Amino acid sequence: MASKPAVDEKPEDDTPKKKKSLMLPLGFVLCFLLSVGASSGVTFFLMQPSANASPLEITVTEQGELLTGLETSMAQQNKKIQAIEEQNDILKLYLRHSSATALKNILINQEQNIQAYLKVMKSSMEDLSSLVPRTTDWNNEYQYQLDLALKGSIQREDLLAILKTGEPNDTASQ
Repeated sequence: MASKPAVDEKPEDDTPKKKKSLMLPLGFVLCFLLSVGASSGVTFFLMQPSANASPLEITVTEQGELLTGLETSMAQQNKKIQAIEEQNDILKLYLRHSSATALKNILINQEQNIQAYLKVMKSSMEDLSSLVPRTTDWNNEYQYQLDLALKGSIQREDLLAILKTGEPNDTASQ
């Protein structure tokens, strides 16, 4: 029998298998890192404010926020104003019925009555002096004193009106 020449069989070398087995996981890691980097870059690019966005768009949003803040502030201020107006009405009512204001009203009324009395007395004295002979000098002297009393009463009324309302009496200028 003829035998074939024996082929020199070399023992298998493990180094190419080891290289192949290390290349596959290394390829997966590189692929993974590349995909993570690419997706991070795309996300970063998309999340940045675009250079095409106009400054007007940015200011419009800022103005919208300011407008919202102003509206909120105005609503709060309107509530405060309404509360103050309600308190003002209550205080006006209290002031109208307070004893100091009532006393001022009484004094103003008294001064008006005194003025009316002095005007009637002045007119009566003029009539009397025309009826009684030789009383014109007497009438002139007392008319001057009645005028001073009337003027003092008008001034007191004005002072009371200023104390009551802060405004002078309009009848004094007439």
